[in-house]
Amino acid sequence: MSTIHYPASSFDGRERESTVMIKVRNGTEDALAISNPTSHLPHQSEVLQVSSEALVDFNEMNSLAARLVRLEDYFERTETYHRFRTRVFSVLAQREARRREGRSELKGAVLIGPAGAGKSRIAAEIIKEHNALTAQAGDWEFGTRILSVVVPGRSTVKEALKAILQALGYPAKSRRDEDYLGKLVIEYLKECRIAAIHLDEVQDSGRYKTKDSVEVFLKVFRNMMQHKEWPVCLIMTATPEARHLVNLDEPLRRRLRPMEMRPLTFEDDGQTLRETLMRLFDDAGITDPGILALGEFIRILIHASVGRFGIAVEMAIEAIGECLGQGDSAVDMGHFADAYEMRMDCDEELNPFVAEHWSSIDTLKAMQRYEEERQVERRRPK
Repeated sequence: MSTIHYPASSFDGRERESTVMIKVRNGTEDALAISNPTSHLPHQSEVLQVSSEALVDFNEMNSLAARLVRLEDYFERTETYHRFRTRVFSVLAQREARRREGRSELKGAVLIGPAGAGKSRIAAEIIKEHNALTAQAGDWEFGTRILSVVVPGRSTVKEALKAILQALGYPAKSRRDEDYLGKLVIEYLKECRIAAIHLDEVQDSGRYKTKDSVEVFLKVFRNMMQHKEWPVCLIMTATPEARHLVNLDEPLRRRLRPMEMRPLTFEDDGQTLRETLMRLFDDAGITDPGILALGEFIRILIHASVGRFGIAVEMAIEAIGECLGQGDSAVDMGHFADAYEMRMDCDEELNPFVAEHWSSIDTLKAMQRYEEERQVERRRPK
């Protein structure tokens, strides 16, 4: 069969795109189909009529989405936040002091924790606070800005350097080599008065590469910390897979002093989590019928979120969404159960907010499956 394309004329005499498929068999032609890409579009004067009820529902859905997004702005200054804040502020203060003395070798900070624990948000809040404080202080000579960059997945040195230049507002041409890009990065870091680079998702750096290539990757950033003219502090946030990266370079590991996030426990974090949920419920305009006073509920939420504070907050916001979406004014265990089912796509016997023996459910396995199914592949920059 062959396909022959014929132009078809519109009513105003102009040609428009259409395709006529002709089946040629034994010298005869049989028309199979005529396809016009614009034939299915309604006339401009045609307006779809919607009911007032549909419009009300549509507006309510948009309003609910906006309310839930605003709740995502809430941030709890946890113990981990304060510990990492102290470390980051300390290395930046030391950088300023050392630069004033003409010294160039600097230190850094690494926060390691599982996906959903809240590492990136913690770093973002620390950076925001540091910017505000240094703006008020006004007596820093050698720059105060912290540049935050998401490291491209499986990135090489060249790709990471290009990502930094992109974040600085100076995209580089792909044909440039690593040495040239490295010098360019230092030049623009100085020009932009960058005091530190925050590398997020650094665990994917050099993955599936040889040990030699990973060591080269680390060496580039170690050298940035001891550049004679414009050294910068290095701040990293990563999942536990990044341990092997840092451990490959002992001098770098000593400079960074990795800090690991520990899982939530009821004894240490139950009250903080309870207070966080109280504020979220209040901001959402819903009431608590008494579930927050139940120690078992807090334990269930910690178990369901695999001890990750960020995920526990996400689950609470999703439960609030279920509550408001159903037109309820008080949030209960059922809303948390519905939210968990929607997130994990699980049966009731595997839902810790429903199952009687909730502590025996392997929520870590469920969370890993959830992350694998919904993980967005981070492509290499082109």
